[in-house]
Amino acid sequence: MTDLPNTPAQPLPPQHIELITQVEHQMKFNDGIGVIENFMSREFCDILIQSFEYYNETKYVKKDLMGGHFEHHATNDGSKQFKQGAMGRKDEQLYLEVADTCMAARCTEVVGGGFEHYANEYKGIIDSSDPVASWTCKLQKTQAGGGYHVWHCEDGSFIYRDRVLTWMIYLNDIPVENGGATDFLHQKCSFQPTAGTIVFWPATYTHMHRGSFLTGDIPKYIATGWFLREPGNVTTRIIQEKAGVVPPQPEKLNG
Repeated sequence: MTDLPNTPAQPLPPQHIELITQVEHQMKFNDGIGVIENFMSREFCDILIQSFEYYNETKYVKKDLMGGHFEHHATNDGSKQFKQGAMGRKDEQLYLEVADTCMAARCTEVVGGGFEHYANEYKGIIDSSDPVASWTCKLQKTQAGGGYHVWHCEDGSFIYRDRVLTWMIYLNDIPVENGGATDFLHQKCSFQPTAGTIVFWPATYTHMHRGSFLTGDIPKYIATGWFLREPGNVTTRIIQEKAGVVPPQPEKLNG
C-alpha cells in the first residue's frame, strides 16, 4: 500500500524498539482480574496509536481473498450494535491482524508475556484443558462522548462462546476528571487508563463491565482481544517458540 494524500505517515515496523518495559513486573489480582501497570513500552503504545490513525484514515480493505470473491474490511464502529445507537456504544475499531500482520504479531508478543503472569496465578486456564490462544488484536479509539456504555461480558453471543479470557492494554493516559475508566460490575472496581497497563479478566458473565463516559479533548486508545480454546497444539506460545521469539517451555500450553 502507498500513502494517500492528507493521511498520517505509515507506521514503521517495531523490530528495533522495546516492546515490554525492562523493569520487574508484578501482576495484581482482584477476583479473577489481573493487572500489570507499565507493561507495554510507551514507545510501542505510540506506534500502535499511529497504526490506528493510518489504517483508519485510509479505511484499509484487504481485497482479492479466496480468488477475488471476498474482501475484509479492517475498520468498524460500534454505533449500530445496540438499539440505543451511540448511547449504547460509540467508538472506532481497527482489526490490526487484518491491516498489518507484522504489527499484530508484535502486539501478541506483549500479550503472551502478560498471560504468563496470569496463568501462573490461575493455573486452571491451562492445566487439564485444551490450549488457549489469542489471534485478534483490535485497536479502538474513543472520542469525547463515546464509549461502550452497556454492561456486557465478552462471551455473551453464540458466535463468541469459545472466548475464555479477555485482555486489554491502555495505549495512552486519560486524566481521572475526564472519565473513560473501565468499570467492573460485580467486582465493584474501576481502572483508569494509563499507557502500557495490561488487564486480563474472564470473558464470561461473572465479569460484566463497561466503559465509562469520556469527556475532554483527549481520545482514549486501547488494544484488546481474547484467548479462545483451540484444538491440538496450535497456540500463540508454540508459534513464538518456533519463530525463536520466546524460549521453549514444554511444560506450558498457553498463549
